Order: sequence, then C-alpha cells, then structure tokens
Amino acid sequence: MLPKIKTILYASDISPGSRPAFRMAVEQALKHDAQIVFIHALEPFNGAAAEMIDDYLPRKVSAAHTNAWLNSYKERITERIQSFLDEELPEGTQLPYPTLIKVLVGPPAKVIVRSADKLAADLIVMGERSASTASRIFLGSTAQKVLHHTQIPVLIVPLNSSKNSKKD
Repeated sequence: MLPKIKTILYASDISPGSRPAFRMAVEQALKHDAQIVFIHALEPFNGAAAEMIDDYLPRKVSAAHTNAWLNSYKERITERIQSFLDEELPEGTQLPYPTLIKVLVGPPAKVIVRSADKLAADLIVMGERSASTASRIFLGSTAQKVLHHTQIPVLIVPLNSSKNSKKD
C-alpha cells in the first residue's frame, strides 16, 4: 500500500514558466486531500557581496540593513505567491487546507530537503528546466541534489515542454 500524502512541499523560484509545477502540486493536493507548503529559497549573499557590505557599513548597520532587505523581499515574494495561488486555482476550486508560504534563506536544495524533513512532508513537487534529453538524464543541479539527499518521493515536472506552456 502506498503511503498517504498529507503534506506536499512545493518548491519554486516563482519565475515565468514555473506554473506547470504549481498546477501539478494543486492537482496532487486536491487528489489526496493534502496541504501544500510553498517554499521559496533565497540564495544567501555570496562572499564578495558580504565582504563589500561589511567593508562599507558598520556591523550593526549592515545586519539591520540586511534584515530589512530580507524582510521586504520576503513580503514581496509572499504577495507574489498569494497572487499566483489566486490566479491558478480554477474557479470555484478550493484547496482542502490553507497554503502555507515560507521564504527561507539558503542554498535551494538544502532549504528544500531540510524543510521537507522538518515538515514531515510526504511529497516534494518541483520543476526542472532542462531543455535537452541529455540534460534531463542528468537533471538540473537543484533537482539532482534534492533527489540525492531526501528519502521523500519527489515529483519533477518538466517546465520547458510545449505541452506545459499554456499560460505560464
């Protein structure tokens, strides 16, 4: 017997073309009476950017500025995700549970795997942008890392397919 799917972690960069993966997450949530947790990972500042900020701003000012920027960015992403939900749910369709939205800082694959573990997710849904057959075999780096570092089933949705291109 297959395990019951109660929590679906949907990971997205919310870029144009990512909606087919969201549609698949919604379809799975409706089919399994499950909750979607929408995760968006923000890459941390790279070493050079962090050093430059530290060189030009006192540490307390730098930390306050960084926190303010991150909070502002998280608010904009949350609003964008909510409008994504509002636009994509078919008329009269309601998900069985409210969608949780989390914007987290860290390398995307690590954020996805860690979040899936913390949430006790039963399924991870994410898109994959590879265009060629060879690149599909070797999957994009985030999808590949997630597949290799989780014990949770992962549903990968191809995003460049003309079949999935309707209102991306």
